[in-house]
Amino acid sequence: MRKFVKVSAAALMLTCMGGNVYAAAATASGCARPADLNALKTAAMQQRLMVAALSCGESQSYNNFVRSYQTELQASDKNLQTYFRRVNGKTGTADYHAYKTRLANSSSMAVINDMTGYCASAKASFEQALGGTKTDLAVFISDTTVDQRFAPCPLQTATSSEPTAKAPAAPRTRPAQRTVSAQGGGVAQK
Repeated sequence: MRKFVKVSAAALMLTCMGGNVYAAAATASGCARPADLNALKTAAMQQRLMVAALSCGESQSYNNFVRSYQTELQASDKNLQTYFRRVNGKTGTADYHAYKTRLANSSSMAVINDMTGYCASAKASFEQALGGTKTDLAVFISDTTVDQRFAPCPLQTATSSEPTAKAPAAPRTRPAQRTVSAQGGGVAQK
């Protein structure tokens, strides 16, 4: 019996370690590209405003927001789903839904902790988004923060300190044709 317990404990430990390695690999390969970060920010803002619609009596403002930015919101949501599927193909869809649920829950907790401040902030956000001239969605969400676990992909730029790469070799072509002078009848030979 003791041997069974020891083997089971070892198997559980290895499974947990493997899960941590797998999660770390998924996170490492799943850095957030600029479009991914915009989608994460857009979802955060949209969930925040949705909670404000329900908790602060801002349903009309939220409906106007969704109608005004419908095309951009749909494209952003598609990018968000693509991001989560790219990071983890097996659980990407579930991760997408869990992310949006966490955002809504976080906003709900913020309302519980400071309803007056939350509603005032949301009202200001609605006014900014729906004011006189329509703001670009990317500009509107630019100050929105996302969880630090969504690390941006490192930027790869060319610098002058790195050695320059050699120019690629010219493609091989057939040897040029040799023209025979007019005395030889003007026939081209290879």
